[in-house]
Amino acid sequence: MRISNGGRRRRIAVDTAGWGAICLCSLVAAPFSESLCAPIQAQEARAPQRPEQLLERARQLLNQKDYSGAARVYEQILRVDANSFEALSNLGVAEVQLGKYTQAAQAYERALSLQPRSFPLLLNLGLCYFKAGDFKGAAKPFEQAVSVQPDNLQARSLLAVSYYSQKEFEPASREFEKLIAAQPDNPTVQYLLAESYLWSGQEQQMLDFFGHVLEKSPNSVTVHMLLGEANDGLGRTDEAIKEFEAAAAIAPKQPNVHFGLGYLYWEQRRYDRASIEFHREIEAGGSVAKSQAYLGDIALRQGNRGRARTLLLEAVRLYPKYRLAHYDLGVLAAQQKEYDQATSEFQRAIDLDPKRADAHYRLAEVFRAQGKVERAQAELKNVEQIQESTRDKLLHEISGSPPRAPAP
Repeated sequence: MRISNGGRRRRIAVDTAGWGAICLCSLVAAPFSESLCAPIQAQEARAPQRPEQLLERARQLLNQKDYSGAARVYEQILRVDANSFEALSNLGVAEVQLGKYTQAAQAYERALSLQPRSFPLLLNLGLCYFKAGDFKGAAKPFEQAVSVQPDNLQARSLLAVSYYSQKEFEPASREFEKLIAAQPDNPTVQYLLAESYLWSGQEQQMLDFFGHVLEKSPNSVTVHMLLGEANDGLGRTDEAIKEFEAAAAIAPKQPNVHFGLGYLYWEQRRYDRASIEFHREIEAGGSVAKSQAYLGDIALRQGNRGRARTLLLEAVRLYPKYRLAHYDLGVLAAQQKEYDQATSEFQRAIDLDPKRADAHYRLAEVFRAQGKVERAQAELKNVEQIQESTRDKLLHEISGSPPRAPAP
């Protein structure tokens, strides 16, 4: 669902718990050495050891999960033989187990310079970045891993989730499409594909795909909700309402169902129906803060300032980054000529979404009321730039022509 955030359409947050199940591999693959080592001797020789002896010693330490000891021995080997593939590869394994992802990545990069198309190395390098939260960095080695083994679902799953996590939803959708072809009944992949379609503006593709899914699972609450989101994204509000009503009939206590339905009624200015659904969402313990914010917005629209303030302040307490609540608190403060408070709230709304024109315009009005002409003009200029950018984007979507370059 594209849920409004003070006018901006934004999706409802369908429960994503369990999406990580798509990552089918553990953080670290098995060490590169295929042989199992014999138990460590009780007494080590004091004479200088040859590289082969050191490698054997490191393997033993690694198999005993003495990762610090193994790392020290592998580093000792590399001081003698900087191009030891096994030492570099398994040093990366040891460093990952110690939580040293940067050092592990460096070791894997050096090993890859010796064997650039090593699938396990590419996968482990990507996992270093992935585990550290650097999804952009993870995508490149996963892309290379997929090129080496195109049918490997492990690598493709990680690549898809890396794209998804860095909000590259169009390439994510292409990878999830390939995954769904291999495992069509996997609900996690179905959900992430739907999300990727929605976020990348491919609502029609999402409708086509889930129309087939719904034929198999007519009582799937998640599918009805996702179809509702897609219809809302295409401006088909009545169809979206039907899907959310179906979801609510199947699972009236499902989190986000009543919020999505309430938002759709709110879009149609059916505020009494919207209020009922937002209260049901609060009772279900779902999107409580967002429901409070929309109830506050309705109270503000209906002229009940006291109730609006109470609800909006509670929404901000529960979810300080919800833009709609800050925007409406700014409107309230401006109406009561509390200009400093209004400025603070509108600025907070702008910080949360600088590409929305409404808060800039409201802030310009506040500055104008205070006689701050230059600051008012600066905000109105921001409004003009945002509106021009929106017009150019719309022109591009309609005609396929590129947006005009900004004036110097």
